[in-house]
Amino acid sequence: MRIVLDTSSLISAFRSSRGASAEIVRLALSGEVVLLLDYKLVCEYRDVALRPQQVADSGKTMEEINAVIDALESIAEPVLVRIKHRPLSNDGNDDMVLDVAINGHAYVVVTNNLKDFAVGKHFGIQVLTPKDFLIAFRKEKPDHAGEPEE
Repeated sequence: MRIVLDTSSLISAFRSSRGASAEIVRLALSGEVVLLLDYKLVCEYRDVALRPQQVADSGKTMEEINAVIDALESIAEPVLVRIKHRPLSNDGNDDMVLDVAINGHAYVVVTNNLKDFAVGKHFGIQVLTPKDFLIAFRKEKPDHAGEPEE
């Protein structure tokens, strides 16, 4: 299953190792889902996750956060954003995430911000919260019914 993890969901993973977002990071690192990334999105991950307040709130060190982002980057499928459908939302960073999802033929964008990503549905991309993604993933795990062919 091809997914794009919005920065807000990654931050949630750092803040709670027992939450749905952290489980999705584990699924990506174990290869059970295909994480789609481009250079700009990885830069945003680092920019936001390494802010002093985010580091403090996570209870992790900068080195631990960087190690997780490095690991995600190493296993992710790189996406070359050739076509930009802009503007799609009120936030350019949300457009960047949608660009990765559209160009990478994602099945779902995982985000805590459903409203600003709703336009993804017009491109055949589901937009789910981390909790809802895990529920759907567990239901579909045997055959990934409805997933686009790769």
